Amino acid sequence: MSPLAEQITAAVSAVAGSDAPLHAPEIGGNEWAYVKECLDTEWVSTVGAYVDRFEAELAAFTGAKYVVATINGTAALHAAMVLAGVEAGDEVIVPALTFIATANAVAYCGATPHFADADERTLGLDPAKLDAHLSEVAKMTATGCINKNSGRKIAAIVCVHTFGHAADLDELAKLCDHYGLTLIED
Repeated sequence: MSPLAEQITAAVSAVAGSDAPLHAPEIGGNEWAYVKECLDTEWVSTVGAYVDRFEAELAAFTGAKYVVATINGTAALHAAMVLAGVEAGDEVIVPALTFIATANAVAYCGATPHFADADERTLGLDPAKLDAHLSEVAKMTATGCINKNSGRKIAAIVCVHTFGHAADLDELAKLCDHYGLTLIED
């Protein structure tokens, strides 16, 4: 194993513990009955009583006017980027330590992922390193934040809470305010 791979493995283990399964579902309680009901009623897509109930309950819980459930996280990220105004030719800052879905959602918009360093402590974007990087490559214009090296508009930052461990949102939000970028949480 390379020294970098060893560092990443150690950082992941420190945050998530030695057992950090990414794909093993935990199904208990009434889940099997609910899945069977969906299959029996042939509502196994993006609509149905459970989807409607989930959206309504999430709206009530968060106070949001609208909630839209998506088929997966990639679709949710893509929708968030479209709503944030990410366009073809833009750049979107994403952490270098992430799942491929983050970069795929950027690519679905015709934009380019702009990878940034992760914080060893949180495994999310490192606000201090990102600030130093943006101070070197970004310039503010009437049309927004532009990457001086590529000439492309930097439209947004995607903050990934790796393994559910919270990234430093307060500092990332300050950077977004300073550079006029939209902050998208994953």
